[in-house]
Amino acid sequence: MTTKELEYFLSVYETHSIKNSAEKLFISSQALSKSIKKLEAEINTTLFTRTSSGLIPTHSADKLAERAHVIINEFDNITSDFSVAESNSSTVLTVAATYGVLDYLGYNFVKNFYLQFPNIKLNLIELPETHISEMLANNQVEIAFMPAPIDYTKFNAKFCFSWKHCLIINRKHPLAVKKKIPYSDLDGIPLALKGRSYSVFPSNISRFLKEGVNPNILLETTSESLIHQVAETNAGIGVSLSFLAERIHSSSTVIREFDDPNCQKEVYLVTKKDMIPSSDASCFVSYLDRWLSLH
Repeated sequence: MTTKELEYFLSVYETHSIKNSAEKLFISSQALSKSIKKLEAEINTTLFTRTSSGLIPTHSADKLAERAHVIINEFDNITSDFSVAESNSSTVLTVAATYGVLDYLGYNFVKNFYLQFPNIKLNLIELPETHISEMLANNQVEIAFMPAPIDYTKFNAKFCFSWKHCLIINRKHPLAVKKKIPYSDLDGIPLALKGRSYSVFPSNISRFLKEGVNPNILLETTSESLIHQVAETNAGIGVSLSFLAERIHSSSTVIREFDDPNCQKEVYLVTKKDMIPSSDASCFVSYLDRWLSLH
């Protein structure tokens, strides 16, 4: 399996057509069809159902597409890292992060890091936690920001920060008058929240279920903007993190807390157990420690 084969697969996955993808890729339909069949044989699964109206991706294709994007992105990052290092004698440190972290740290965090360590360039990437765990396990990254719970049999972890989960509610909604919202008040109400590719999804759902409430999920998404749009149009209630909601909510919505003091996301800086950090990673950790002491 090569990155080119994965790129060919993604093209067919998006167009649902060998012919259309072959034209875009400037190769023959026969060559592209052969590449797809080779990939199917290699991973021992069917990627497309052939119909008269086109190719329909299977569930296996959906899973492969998700991973293919990550693999190709990482390959591009590796190529870019060596290219940058070659051109200016700098090194590149990749730091993976659960959602919310990069928005919370902000550009000043990066700018001040560069003032102290001008020869270390940061590649900060936001990914679902399963991908981050795999990258740590495969030594693709040295350090990462991960939410609790942490698997301490595999990783060392240092607590960094925590944020409350909150609700974004349209001002016209009856629940907008309350200051804190119990789970029981959300029974049957459409909710928009981060999807199941993030660990926050099962943790949010479990809190509802423990209170005997079966949540009505209107929308799972990776987009914070879409979550807020659901609330702005009063199509449902959005579930977000307090600091993110404060930054982007509109005048048509209000932000309300859950009536649950434990409803929060804890974030840790994680390294692979028994791995000796590089000098670049050590610089980042020491810088983060100083930054946390001031914030």
